Amino acid sequence: MGIQIHNGLELWRSRVYNEGEALRAGAWYGAAGSNTHTLAANRLYGAYLAVPRDVVVDRIGCSVYTADNEKIVRLGIYEDRDRDGYPDCLVLDAGVVDISAAGDKEITIGEALGAGSYYIAFLSDGAPALYANTAPRTRTPVGMIQAKPSLYTQTWWIDHACGPLPDPFPGSAVADYREYQVGIRVACVL
Repeated sequence: MGIQIHNGLELWRSRVYNEGEALRAGAWYGAAGSNTHTLAANRLYGAYLAVPRDVVVDRIGCSVYTADNEKIVRLGIYEDRDRDGYPDCLVLDAGVVDISAAGDKEITIGEALGAGSYYIAFLSDGAPALYANTAPRTRTPVGMIQAKPSLYTQTWWIDHACGPLPDPFPGSAVADYREYQVGIRVACVL
């Protein structure tokens, strides 16, 4: 416990353990899935990711279940800078991975992220199937989807031509409850 001094008075601050603050260097963070979902070509997705502590990330990736020959997926990171539950500012356009074959795809990066709310972006010129949790009940601070009040918003999507990631994330995206198997790997916790 700690003591805070306010106008000469000692105020006790309770310490609460938050399991979300536990981060480990070398571990991947993001969603995992045992189902699959086929992406729409030329659709920008932003999957919610809480980062409870300052970190440096060294990889970003996705897990492709069904390949799409001679197609790519572009990966990146957006920050929810105004904390309204919607991706805002582009932090990183990491580049593309080839999805001509199934499997785990990753890009080496070096990005410092401050504690906050982020979205892992993915955009394809094809229609690969990614591993996904297609009916999650995972709570997020983004809130529930209006049309499905038992499901929480995990991802936002909006139709967008495949190419460099836009900055900022386009407005009027659709809320989606699917958790896609995209993630970042923590290199070190600051």
